[in-house]
Parts: sequence; structure tokens; C-alpha cells
Amino acid sequence: MADPISHVHVLEVDGELHISWRGGSAEMSVFVSDSPDDPGTDVSAPDAPGRHRSSAEERPRYIHLFEPGQGFVVASERRLRLDGPSNLRDIGGYPTADGSWTRWGRVFRSDGLHGLTDADHAVIEQLGITTVFDLRSDGEVEHQPDRLPVGVAHVHLPMSSDVAQQRSMLERIIDGELPKFDEDDMAAGYLRMLEGFPEYLATMIGTVAAGETILFHCTAGKDRTGITAMAMLALAGVADAHILDDYEISAQYRAHASDGTSWFAEQIRKAGFDPDDFHAMWGSPRPAMRKTLDGMKDRWGNHETYLRSIGVGDDTASRARLALRVD
Repeated sequence: MADPISHVHVLEVDGELHISWRGGSAEMSVFVSDSPDDPGTDVSAPDAPGRHRSSAEERPRYIHLFEPGQGFVVASERRLRLDGPSNLRDIGGYPTADGSWTRWGRVFRSDGLHGLTDADHAVIEQLGITTVFDLRSDGEVEHQPDRLPVGVAHVHLPMSSDVAQQRSMLERIIDGELPKFDEDDMAAGYLRMLEGFPEYLATMIGTVAAGETILFHCTAGKDRTGITAMAMLALAGVADAHILDDYEISAQYRAHASDGTSWFAEQIRKAGFDPDDFHAMWGSPRPAMRKTLDGMKDRWGNHETYLRSIGVGDDTASRARLALRVD
């Protein structure tokens, strides 16, 4: 009996998808398709045990690994390489605590969508995204409105907070009101989001429960978007370690790295302050989400009781969980 397929990883290198995994046997097959649900007919044997390469010219591409007697395991690139956003990614493929996985191609998270090109529109349409939830403030939306394909609903849920509003925070720093900003401050801001915008999270969860394919985003795709992704993954039963992984990898994909070279850091430096005192603000440090998860459990006990407290009934939660997971 072959070991179960696990640890599947898909990475583009020079126009090819490099696929690796553990487990399986010499009898397994590799299907490549544009659907997370249909493996299609493009099938071949692995190039080597635990290894395969495929063309990355078409997007999106889903890899369906088939082991006789075990069935399919689906994987894809986590981040979609588009012309506009740098941090648009799928929350599928994360293992749950009870041995399932989050479903690919159902829920997406992103940074700003104002730079979507016509080619990007084709990808958005192929993904089947029906509703985009814009978590930015009124001012952010007015300054850089989303550029979406025709037929994709735009729902504005302004999940504004001190963490997300860098311009107002810059004023506070320059005025001497904010001498530092670290992971504790970041977590406190995230918890304020959970307390302050429960109806927004309930709306997005309800839309997933209704069977829609959704995308939610803010400006950088890490704070307001990170909290929403945390709620979705926790609802699916994903363990904290993988929720932390999903939060932390924003630092790899953001257009401005968290090394002090961002616009915000430069403004702090020009004002005579040390950007290192505010490093958490433009990064996605793992301890910030760790403290948020701990704070959430201290206040509400667990994710289920939090969802009930914001009006997500058991039936809605159950239907959303089915949509988010592969059973």
C-alpha cells in the first residue's frame, strides 16, 4: 500500500511548474487542468518519484495527483502571477486538523485591484469569481477604485482601522503621539477589527455559504485581508500553524518589501524617526497573528463561539465549511 500523497508543492520556475510531493507509488498519474474540480484529460506519469514538470503558460493551472485506491489530491500555485496585484492568492490547499484540506479555487485574497489589466480580467473570469469584497476605506476606494471585469459584483465593506490607515498613523507619528508600533500594537489593532466589524465578516461567510466564489482585498493585502483570511481558514478547521503561514507569506509577495524601503518607512525617516521602531506596520510578522489568535481565544474561547457572537448561525457556518473544504 502506497503512502498517502502529502506535502504537495507547486512553484513556477522559468515558465515551468515544478511539482513535488511525498508518498504515492509508481502507478500514480499527474493530471493538469484549468479547473480545481475537473482533472481533465491532460495526464502523464511523474517525471521521477515525487517530481514532475508542466507548462505554466496557461493560468490558472491545477495539478491533480491521482493514486489508485486513494483518489485525487489537488494543488496549485498559491499566488497568481498577474500584471496588477502582487499579492493575489488562493487559500486552498491548507490541511485541516481532522485530515481534510481547504478547497482550491473557492476563496481568494489580494492586495489592491485598481491595476488589473485586460489580461488579468481574463484570469479573474476564468477563476469564476462572482463577488469582490473591498475592505478599504472610502478615501482609498475613491483614490484607487477597483478595476473589475464586467459581471463581477463589487461590495464595499470599509474595514478601517489604525493598523490599515497608514496616512493617519503617519500624522500621529510625526506629531509624537505614537512613539512605536510593534507586534503587540498590530495584534491589538487586529482584535479591534474583529470586535468592530462583525457584520462584514458575517456577510462574507454567508456569501461563501451560498456557494459563491469570492475574493476579498484591502490595499496591501495583509492586515484587513489577513484578518478575514484567518476567519475563513479557522472556520474550515485549519490549524493555527497554517493560519500563521498564510499570514506571514504576504511579506514575500508585497510590492514593497518589509526592509525599510517602503514609502511609509521613507516618510518616517524623513521626519526624523527610526523606521525600525515601526517595523511591524508594513510587514506581516508571525508573532502579530500569533498574539491575535491568542487574544481571540482569551476573549471568545474559540473560533466557533466567536462566529456565534457575530451572528453566524450553525447552519450558515456548516454550509460555509462545506464550501471551504474538501471532504
